[in-house]
Amino acid sequence: MSSLARLLNVRYPILQSGMGRVAGPQLTAEVSRAGALGILAGLNLAPDDLRTQIRHIRALTDRPFGVNLWLHPELRPPVDPATIPSGTLHATNAALNSARGVLGLAPSNAAPPRRADTIDAAIDVIVDERVPVWSIGLGLPSRDAVARCHDRGIHVTVMVETVADARAAAAAGVDSIVAQGSEAGGHRSRWRRSPDAAVGTLALVPEVVDAVSVPVIAAGGIADGRGLAAALALGAGGVMMGTRFVATKESMAPDFWKRRIIEAASDATVVTTAFTGLPARVLRSRFADDYAKAAAPVLPGLLQAALEQDIWAEATRTNNAEFFPLYAGQSVGLIDDLPSASEVVRAIVREAGETLARLHALSNELS
Repeated sequence: MSSLARLLNVRYPILQSGMGRVAGPQLTAEVSRAGALGILAGLNLAPDDLRTQIRHIRALTDRPFGVNLWLHPELRPPVDPATIPSGTLHATNAALNSARGVLGLAPSNAAPPRRADTIDAAIDVIVDERVPVWSIGLGLPSRDAVARCHDRGIHVTVMVETVADARAAAAAGVDSIVAQGSEAGGHRSRWRRSPDAAVGTLALVPEVVDAVSVPVIAAGGIADGRGLAAALALGAGGVMMGTRFVATKESMAPDFWKRRIIEAASDATVVTTAFTGLPARVLRSRFADDYAKAAAPVLPGLLQAALEQDIWAEATRTNNAEFFPLYAGQSVGLIDDLPSASEVVRAIVREAGETLARLHALSNELS
């Protein structure tokens, strides 16, 4: 058992990313039952719903699991839609109305609803329920929040995309750090206004390992046991995977999203702000391409996503993948099946063992 696995009280140093619209109780529990760490997507859940889902997971498994929340400054407190300039809102809706027209939806010039201010209450639920692992993206916890978690025996892990943010997370007292390479699918774990670092996993992970004293978890471009073996060779204690777990039977993702991942090659993704206003890697689609061509602004604080809910709902109803946020990383080219999440974990462990044995034999030949 690796040191990270012991720290998390799991059998294997594999974490399933808590991706929104993907990671519900069924996926989380299945991953944890298999000996890895399942992580529930908690960002868009009301506190009472979050508590219900945590207890649902506990009814499905007695193994450790985590809950993911974002701590982006624009969400604490949420941005007030009334502060959005009318010209910005008009230009954004004009671009979205093109998509609405294709889908047969009525045009809209409405402002998005204000986002509920629930993150602090969600943290309270995590602490109260003694969730084994609090997984954080797009922000840093305060030292006081980390101390509250430690008082309840909760492991705190933070995802970063730069060495500077890794050092800041370590200074906050977190227990582990996820180093997110630029290949990763979904949102970049970025919360400061800074140039796009876009550092790949192969370069980022060992640099973060050298910069901090807590265990480092590699993320980005990893979808099989070879990736786990490579991450361990870079000095990481384990891996976090998102895209691979989207294409599983227990994932909440619509079938058209899973099919697109299975069919895609590694060059099929693009980083865009079109879906949420925050940079995220997705499978290339007509919506992302058209929005980029329109050069329209995006709204802050996930208000962009709030404005697009009618588009996503209609795309889901009609199975139209071209107008839905298909979060996926560059590892899509390694995925060609739709197994259960437990089968994914077993396959990764088996292949990692074979890869490490092969490398050990090669090392003996070279010495």
